[in-house]
Amino acid sequence: MSPHEIRVIGDPVLRTVAADVTDVDGSLVSLVESMFTTMYEAAGIGLAAPQVGVQRRFFVYDHGAGTGVVLNPRIVESDGEWAFDEGCLSVPGLSWEIIRPK
Repeated sequence: MSPHEIRVIGDPVLRTVAADVTDVDGSLVSLVESMFTTMYEAAGIGLAAPQVGVQRRFFVYDHGAGTGVVLNPRIVESDGEWAFDEGCLSVPGLSWEIIRPK
């Protein structure tokens, strides 16, 4: 069983602005580890903290070429766009074309 329940579309936590991560400590490391477990058990490649009910600005990912954690993400500059089909663990069973900054 996954350590976290993945919140699905309609859950108010998904529409609430998350707070920046200000402290990197043991509890954050434990949360990150459990989020990876939840993501893998759901066959996902990315999972944001609000998707498991945690109102903090970070996400975990594994895109096949490596894993990572991104704290307080912000797009500060981009050069063009790219489009690809994307799904979301909070919107199970659906995928659609998404245009994102490069």
